[in-house]
Amino acid sequence: MKQSAILHLTGTPGLRLPDGSPVELRQKAYAIAALLYLEYHDRTRRAVIAEKIWETSKPEQAMTNLRQALLQTRASCDPHNVALFHIDNTTIALTTDLRIDLRELGRIRTVEEGAELERLVSLYHGDLLDGLDDFGPELTQWLHTMRGHVEDNFIRNGTEAALRIGPSSLPALSKLAERLPYSEEVTRTQILLLKKIGNIATATLVLNQFTARMTRDLGAEPSADMQRLLEVEAARKPVVATAAGPVRARGEPAPMLKATFVPRVVLLPPLQDTKLADLPRHLAPALIEDVTIRLTRLKSVSVIAPHTAWQMDPFGALDEVRAHQIDYGVESRVAPDIGSGGVAVGIRLVRAATREIVWADKFILSTTTSPEVYWDFANGIARGLADNIEAAELAQERTARDADAYGFYLDGRHHLRTFDLPKVRRGRKSLRIARDIEPEEASIESALARSYVVEWVLRSGSDRTLLDKARLHAERAVTIDPTDGTAYRELGRVALFTGDLDLSIEHMQRAAGLAPHHADILADYSDTLAHYSDFDAAEEKIEAALRLNPLPPDEYFWTWGGISFFRGRWEQSISQLTQMRNIDPALRLLAASAAMAGHADLARKYRLRAIELQPDFTIARWISRVPQKDPADVDLYIEALKRAGFK
Repeated sequence: MKQSAILHLTGTPGLRLPDGSPVELRQKAYAIAALLYLEYHDRTRRAVIAEKIWETSKPEQAMTNLRQALLQTRASCDPHNVALFHIDNTTIALTTDLRIDLRELGRIRTVEEGAELERLVSLYHGDLLDGLDDFGPELTQWLHTMRGHVEDNFIRNGTEAALRIGPSSLPALSKLAERLPYSEEVTRTQILLLKKIGNIATATLVLNQFTARMTRDLGAEPSADMQRLLEVEAARKPVVATAAGPVRARGEPAPMLKATFVPRVVLLPPLQDTKLADLPRHLAPALIEDVTIRLTRLKSVSVIAPHTAWQMDPFGALDEVRAHQIDYGVESRVAPDIGSGGVAVGIRLVRAATREIVWADKFILSTTTSPEVYWDFANGIARGLADNIEAAELAQERTARDADAYGFYLDGRHHLRTFDLPKVRRGRKSLRIARDIEPEEASIESALARSYVVEWVLRSGSDRTLLDKARLHAERAVTIDPTDGTAYRELGRVALFTGDLDLSIEHMQRAAGLAPHHADILADYSDTLAHYSDFDAAEEKIEAALRLNPLPPDEYFWTWGGISFFRGRWEQSISQLTQMRNIDPALRLLAASAAMAGHADLARKYRLRAIELQPDFTIARWISRVPQKDPADVDLYIEALKRAGFK
């Protein structure tokens, strides 16, 4: 079969003839090709490409620039009897007889042989359009986003194929590791396959080399999960029985709960009303893509990349969604909104297997929508989707696996998400059932410790025994698994609320060291630093937590608002605290911030509500229970509470 030229868009871009010799092209040619393939399914109108590539130019100049770029590309390709683009009066498309590395890499999802996987892996040369960044701000942002998507898809598809094929894929995995030397997923897959064939020596070498690269080049350490991968192969230690039950010998990992099922969701291309001709048609598609990006940051769902999603036919997509074993489809419809003159975006979440509509809502956008409101739309849609997917999965979990430890564990964690005392206690009940089924699981013990810490906070420190119970569960979690960062987090919270600030900081440092990218740990570390009166470090930690978890639980906003309060940013504190879904736990801080900001009526409103919920509250009792490193911060809070009318 005649071999055709290949266009490399990963790594340093280039066009190579069948004999391997290069064809020199301008940068814009590669950018056009990448846009056509990744964004427009190989074909779109010339004006669209011109606007994207030369976004800062006027439309007429952009079209002129496009014509010149296409002429230059043709002049470079014609002598070699190669065509990169097919062009007519209005459209531009990638030619069908040209191989593209991205398209070839997509075949990894179905490859069944190790040798073929190795050949395909060798086509990946690095970041998308590596070295090309001289574009306008919007195209540059798109390029940065797509680089992450392309790499993530490559890693996921490559490792899944390797596990599917088995040990014969190890040469391909070695090549994959060469191209992605800092990918934990790739290294983990290598180790798993080497363990499968009993080659523990090589698996240990792979892990040691990966750890050395991370330490030397990035100044980081592999995750605790990575470091535990080979512990199971160490010599077995005897199990010691105690009054609390069997305890593992030091170094022996705790058995894992059943593998977490993460539902897969796809945001389908929106259906658009033909009456939108005179309105900004790009707004709704851009919103849907932005929501997709936001969902990819969450651990509770697995999101199909926009490139795949937008190749589906929105009219009959659910059948295709089900065929790809995707659990949920997100359908959207865009129509004119008469009232605002903008567009109405209708969203509905559908369970693919049953076509059940799990959630539906409508959002209005217009050209005058401010950036802040736009972000609220994007966050609101993403939060709604994530919450409703999780709720649907929990409902199914209870029905399908009611007697399973993981089902009760998941239910318990779900009820700890909001600062609501009845829900916290309900969650603890589920966690106790999970522990009865799975008595040697550190994550369950850590979650139980969390439930007591949260209840102590919600009850304003009125029952010291809650902290004692939290400490016992957290210590047991550490005994079961010394690398459980969440257990050290709870020990840090107990130490904080019992007044030992130095020990609290020590535990939180340990927790963050074990799980440096755990958003919840960073958020609690931030709160601890705020009590330590180190507000610069506290603000840095909470901002890092929010980057990792952009749709956070209430305690993030509570911590953030507290930091702003002590830095004298009263209005900002009110804004952050009122983003909590349930503001009741933060009513005193809200009243204090409002009083300091000069909003007497607002302060009174929050104070009356706080007293209604906790009529026995006194400033002196509360201050005696919550430690603060700098006495000046205590004085500030007392003054603010008194201004708000508290006694």
